[in-house]
Amino acid sequence: MPLDGPFPHFPREEDVSLASMLTAHPAAQYRKNPNFYRQYDGFYLLLFSTVLVTFAVTGFRPLIGGPDWWYLPALPALAYGVIWCHLMVHNATHGNFPKAINRIVGEILGVLVVVRFASWDITHTRHHRYSDDREKDPHPNYPSFWKTVSASIVSIEKVLIGQYYENFGDTPENHAREKRRAWISYGSNLVLIACWLWVMGPWFTVLVWLPAEAVGGLFILHFNWVTHNGPHATSEDDMKPVNLKGFWPTVGNVLFCGIYAHKTHHDYQRLFHPALALWLGRVKEHPEEVESSQPSAEAA
Repeated sequence: MPLDGPFPHFPREEDVSLASMLTAHPAAQYRKNPNFYRQYDGFYLLLFSTVLVTFAVTGFRPLIGGPDWWYLPALPALAYGVIWCHLMVHNATHGNFPKAINRIVGEILGVLVVVRFASWDITHTRHHRYSDDREKDPHPNYPSFWKTVSASIVSIEKVLIGQYYENFGDTPENHAREKRRAWISYGSNLVLIACWLWVMGPWFTVLVWLPAEAVGGLFILHFNWVTHNGPHATSEDDMKPVNLKGFWPTVGNVLFCGIYAHKTHHDYQRLFHPALALWLGRVKEHPEEVESSQPSAEAA
């Protein structure tokens, strides 16, 4: 398997078999089909609305009761699990699981982290194509971490809309389609969260699950910021993918699938664990692109 290709090969346009549809990447389907995103989120909206109706009709009761002492250790454990779900969805966007299960892994884990696989796949493809482009990167980085957080939240929907117009035309009809798509997307998020709320119960959802999801999301944004040179950047021009070195980045690479070898990930996107590939000598590092995890002498 090539290590340095941007993304796995997508099915040929004429290949419309069920097998190809179940293994194709959403980003490829999105580029070919102007209705894809509405159909995708519409499917999830219908699916989870049906689940909610089933819960109501059958009298399903939440699996977890009121507050308990074990909520406290459950929060960091669940947050760690949420982070790993995001990391594995990330690997699925690069086709790093066997083709037969890659889409399935991405879809299941995408439901667990709420955002769903298509959102990850489409926006992350865009991120690698336009990394640190303030207009086209769906999660652009700035020297300020919290500006990065706010910009990422706003940019995802903005970039999705812009990408749709690039692919299918900036027309009044497409403006209307994107408005409908946005409502369907938000609605699918709400019914999915409602399903988790019903399954886990209000106490666990509010005190453990929602904070764990928030921590997981902030962690992903922080690792993307710090590995795009955020702590050392003095201007937007300084933002770029870097490998972090030092004790804590090494610990992070052990705990989080090598994500702090981020320049290597951008160079070799088909690596499941870029730091491990460096340690084993499977790929070479670019020394001029390596940044220390410690402040520079000038910064100190």
